[in-house]
Amino acid sequence: MRLAAYILLAFILLLIYGSAVIAVFSSSTIPVTPTILIISMLFNLAIMGSGAILVAYFLHGSWSKALDAMGFKRDGMIKAILYGIVASLLFIFASSTVIEITGYKERNPLAEEIGSSLNTYILIFLPILSALSEETLFRGLIQMHLERKTGWIAAAIITSLMFSLAHLEYKAVIELIATFTFSLVLGYLIHATKNIASPLIAHFLYNFIALLSFYLSALSEK
Repeated sequence: MRLAAYILLAFILLLIYGSAVIAVFSSSTIPVTPTILIISMLFNLAIMGSGAILVAYFLHGSWSKALDAMGFKRDGMIKAILYGIVASLLFIFASSTVIEITGYKERNPLAEEIGSSLNTYILIFLPILSALSEETLFRGLIQMHLERKTGWIAAAIITSLMFSLAHLEYKAVIELIATFTFSLVLGYLIHATKNIASPLIAHFLYNFIALLSFYLSALSEK
């Protein structure tokens, strides 16, 4: 069962990083539309979310043990959600302050294109699907599994590097830095609460606010 788990995980990671590398070196672009956004997010949820849970099942031998090991639990739910909300808002404030003080500017074409393609429904569902798929894989499976072997600090750093590199297709340095640092915050949240609801709500809120800013900016330019 463990061999099947590692083979499946390798396949999932190959899909993630293979597509990211192809996007970096490819000059062709696929038009971003609401339909394409939803289809891609549902595909990610199937591969990353469902795939990660299946890997955990192979590792632990039962669905209940797999979900518990990944932090899918009711215990401490309110505390986990509150931690996630506060951490996300503090990170947004801190990162915005740093960018404002340093005057750092860099275009993020893919993020801008996604923002210009949003509608009110996608604005909600996109952050939900993104948070579910990415947190289930990176925090629920990879970090929690590594944490039992290396300790949480090393696990959070390794997971954050993997999480950041999964965003190579944005082709923006600021995106890699932001995803790495925010991933460290998410890693601390799941370590502190042992509940995946904490990084899930933080991730959703961060993505929602970021997309909302792009969405409002695109509306103002029309």
